[in-house]
Order: sequence, then structure tokens, then C-alpha cells
Amino acid sequence: PRVCALAVSLICGLGPLPVSADLPMMQETGWLGFFTGVETNDFKFGLGSDGKTIIKINEKKGDSLATKLTVNLDFQVEQTLPDGKVIMLKILPETLESPNTPTTEPKNTVIRGKVKGDAQFEVTVDEARGGILLGGRLLDPGTLPKDSLRFIIAAKIPNAYVDVKTGSDKKAIKAFEERIKEDFVQLTYADKKRVKLSTAENIDAGSKDTNGAGITAVGIGFSTYKGKEMDFTASPNSVLTLSGKQPGPLQDGFTITWAADAAKDPKGAARLSIEVR
Repeated sequence: PRVCALAVSLICGLGPLPVSADLPMMQETGWLGFFTGVETNDFKFGLGSDGKTIIKINEKKGDSLATKLTVNLDFQVEQTLPDGKVIMLKILPETLESPNTPTTEPKNTVIRGKVKGDAQFEVTVDEARGGILLGGRLLDPGTLPKDSLRFIIAAKIPNAYVDVKTGSDKKAIKAFEERIKEDFVQLTYADKKRVKLSTAENIDAGSKDTNGAGITAVGIGFSTYKGKEMDFTASPNSVLTLSGKQPGPLQDGFTITWAADAAKDPKGAARLSIEVR
């Protein structure tokens, strides 16, 4: 009994034990914990063995911008309930598997896994000149109604100026306004129309006015990116949408969601292109 009590005490002291993932890890310096990834002079992309995926902007290769500017990518299955409410079914790390080996040169690298309800999905990763190509689709609905499910990739753009506190200091406010005057979020719509949005004014990112009939590309530039720009582009038969927790300045953060039209793209050929230049 004393031995058991001691074991329980030690486990409790350590906190929750990590959930093992089926994806193996790379062992190279700088890549431990990642299943696949790519690094160039402009960015670092990494998909972890637990499915967590990040993009970091580099000032130069091996020298990333502040961690707070890291873009997190979530692979999810979206479910629309009978009452119209939409919920996100996150991946179960312990179900992840791949026929491929860990690599820093992904070429049609495939990762499969499940979400709650045993719905199975597939993610495809390819290195592309200057960026990354991501794809994904639902393979099996499991115990859930197939028509209620949709595979998506959500890119969470963080607050670009989380450390800036101007208060009511007029001099600080003026300096900040000067700093952000070249910032932009540019949208390209399906009809080829382009709109450059203010990053400092309150905007309802999830509104119909913002998203229109469908966004095919989003370009982002903040002064904190040190002259770099991030571009998200949806290939034919897929679309991008913007969203935010509430109306506010885009510089405070927002989400870009990619989704393919399963009816037009049953084989999952559509791709999300992400570039940093």
C-alpha cells in the first residue's frame, strides 16, 4: 500500500501524462517533435507528431521573429448540427498515422487521423517553391451524418502588436499610427476584385460584407513582419473565409479558414497555398 500511495503521489505531482501520438518524430536539431517541416530564408513550417502545426516568419534562415507572431494551423472537421449550430471536432492525436517517414522535404506526404465520432480525415503536405501546399478531405464520417461534416484548415493570425500600450499618450499614439500606416490585409475575391482593408479600424471579419461571394487569396503585411508578407491562396474548388471573435481591428488578430467543395473535389485535389516573401 505504501508503494502504491507513493506511486500515485509521484504521478499526481508530475501532472497529466502526455498522450502518445502515432506519428514519429524527426531527430535533427531544430526539428525534434515534428513529423514533417520545411524551412527557408523566409519561413519555417512544422507539423508536429501530435498534429499541431505552426508557421514562423524568419528574418533570415534560422532566425525567427518573436514567438508571439507564430501562426497556428488547425486541421479540423466542422460539424453542422440540426439546429444550425456549427461545432469543431478537433483531431485525436493518438489516432494519427502516415504511410510516409518523417522528412524536411514533404512531397505528397499524407497524414490520416480521426476526430470524435470516428470521422476519419486525410491531410496532404507538399513543399512548393517559396511556400507550402496543404490539402485535406473527409475519408469516412464514422458514426456522424456525412452531410453534416466538412474538413477545414484554420490559420490563426495572432495580434501583431500585443506588446504595444499607447494609453492616452498622444506622442505614443502618433508614433504608433506612423508605424502601422503601411500595414495591410488585402483580399482577392472569386470575381478577381481586390480590396485592401484597414488593419486599425473596427471590422467585422466574419460578415458577408467582408467575405463576399468567396475569397480566393489573402495577403497580410504588418510592420512587425519586418518587411515580409504572408500570402494565403485557395486553388480552384476551394475558398477562404475570414472570421474573428468580435468586430475589431484586424491587427488584433483574426482567422483565415480554408475549405474545399467536396462535391466538386471528391478526390481532395484542392490545395491551400501559404507563402512568405
